[in-house]
Amino acid sequence: MKEYAPAQLRNVGLFSHGGAGKTTLSEALLFRAGAITRMGSVEDGNTTTDFDPDEVRRQMSVSLAVAPLEWQGNKINLLDTPGYADFYGEVAEATRVIDGALVLIDGVAGPQVGTDAVWKRTGSLPRLLVVNKLDRENSDFRSSLDALRERYGKGVVPLAFPIGRADSLSGVIDLLEGKAYMAGKQGPEAVPPAEQGTIDQLREMLVESACELDDDLINKYLEGEDITTEELAKALRQGVLEQKLFPVLATAGGRSIGLDPLLNAIVQLLPSPADVDGQADGSKLAALVFKTVSDPNIGRLSYVRVYSGTLTADSHVWNVQKSKDERIGQVFHIRGKSQEPTQRLVSGDIGVIPKLSESVTGDTLSTRDASTELAGIDYPAAAHFASVHPKSRNDVDKLSTAMGRLLEEDPSLQMHRETSTNEVILSGLGDSHLEVAIQRLQRKFGVNVTLDVPKVAYRETITGKAAAEGRHVRQSGGHGQYGVVNLELEPTSRGEGFQFVDKVVGGVVPRQFIPAVEKGIRETLDTGVIAGYPVVDVRVALVFGKYHPVDSSEAAFKTAGAVGFKAAFSQANPVLLEPVMHVEVSVPSEFAGDIMGDLNTRRAHIHGMTPDGPNTVIEASVPQSEMLRYATDLRSMTQGRGSYAMRVSHYDPVPAHLQQKIIEEHKKELDGEH
Repeated sequence: MKEYAPAQLRNVGLFSHGGAGKTTLSEALLFRAGAITRMGSVEDGNTTTDFDPDEVRRQMSVSLAVAPLEWQGNKINLLDTPGYADFYGEVAEATRVIDGALVLIDGVAGPQVGTDAVWKRTGSLPRLLVVNKLDRENSDFRSSLDALRERYGKGVVPLAFPIGRADSLSGVIDLLEGKAYMAGKQGPEAVPPAEQGTIDQLREMLVESACELDDDLINKYLEGEDITTEELAKALRQGVLEQKLFPVLATAGGRSIGLDPLLNAIVQLLPSPADVDGQADGSKLAALVFKTVSDPNIGRLSYVRVYSGTLTADSHVWNVQKSKDERIGQVFHIRGKSQEPTQRLVSGDIGVIPKLSESVTGDTLSTRDASTELAGIDYPAAAHFASVHPKSRNDVDKLSTAMGRLLEEDPSLQMHRETSTNEVILSGLGDSHLEVAIQRLQRKFGVNVTLDVPKVAYRETITGKAAAEGRHVRQSGGHGQYGVVNLELEPTSRGEGFQFVDKVVGGVVPRQFIPAVEKGIRETLDTGVIAGYPVVDVRVALVFGKYHPVDSSEAAFKTAGAVGFKAAFSQANPVLLEPVMHVEVSVPSEFAGDIMGDLNTRRAHIHGMTPDGPNTVIEASVPQSEMLRYATDLRSMTQGRGSYAMRVSHYDPVPAHLQQKIIEEHKKELDGEH
């Protein structure tokens, strides 16, 4: 592939609700531009951008893929993204490095939930709208156009119009050129006379909207003068760059209809890196690693976007975040999984570097003497959690390393160990997201795990005061074991933690044994007393005790401390505490009532409701145990249009009836272990 100047590059993302046909359309565009010699299909599992085994099996995109093509002396880097919300981490990576977006709409369904989501996520970018699948039964371009204008404003204007519909779709008319592009034919033709009335009406809408953005043009328009194609194109491009106009095109990717007007619009209307402020300026290198693919055979592949300077093969760069030198061996242009070696990537271009040793997603590659740190990637917050259980001892041994590689590949996944439940917790954007993750663990790294609902990280504490004696007295020939302690327990304020107070007088417990008493108590804190959960917010005073000059030892007093603590704790009105989450749920306002009702069934305390455009944001405190599968439930209740974020707020006592159930379950687990 030849080298292009920044002004000749277009970095464009394809976004949509799932199933709108992004992958098929990108395949058609690649074929039309001559970038591939044979057009694959999603059904056959042989498309350029859906090459991952998970994508082939599911027949849907789960990963971002790059697919460059050449058109009219320009290079277009298409970034095909998943449409399903579980994989919006890939969308975040794409939106960080593109300069313009194509938002696809299903010509049958019109704008959908996912359309709204990606419209919002691409809100800082110039955008073109593409009504696709116009060869399908019940497709309707005009209806989709009207719905888009109602949804996203009068800046949505038609730029193309289909000739016919469904089975009779025969081509597309470019309203800017006033030319028709017919199916199976190369180059523009005259508009069929039967379509002229509709075309005149829609072109008038386009002309009026574009002229409103230019004082000279609006005067010409109002005075009835003709607006030339060149004047209209210039005004239209300016409107797109300023995000005041959002032209709508018409395509049928599966039949390769409407491709030329779309490719022309990408080149003519969307910005190049040279158009974007701060892009492609200066000679010093600044490149962002925006995606990492870990392959057990090939190693690490780092996808990079160059923002300034030139990235060359066989060179050294400086990783700004790590403050380390990184050697660049080979550099590739990449199309799907196909790699083409190149000597360098110029400012504005996208490519791949294999086997970087230090760099991961979000890192900046620059020069040591003039390092520039680029903004990283803002990933969606995790909303779905599962506990990870290795299937064998061998899987346990390999899990940490393999999971580390997986998290490098997909930073929207997170993993941590919950010490109170001794579980490894994997979190992501939804159940499908986590399912794909563990399938990759098995396929790429040979690690087999299962996922389960995580245990809730309860805590134990007391609400009253109590005193008890702890005795550990044993005699069995030779030295015995002798330690007796008297403890007093009382609750502290929430969040104060554990406190140990030495109130011994008169040497009834020798000084050298007092730390052992505290150690025995602290070890009991970790394992709990009533249900096996950590103990918090308790003050323990050692007030009295007894010792034997021969048989007493640190071990004896450690055991006595544990025995006395358990006895006193059980008498001090013990309670379980549950984590309570601060939750913010954003839903279309028509669903607010249903969501409020559902939250109330989850023992929520509602703090308030705030209008946010067409949405309502509900703030509430909800016990974590009620939110373990909320991502799936919310999606179902709101037709996929709701989202939420949550964080741990505080701990509250578990209601008595639920506490008893948790304690009984703990006893059953203990019985099962024995």
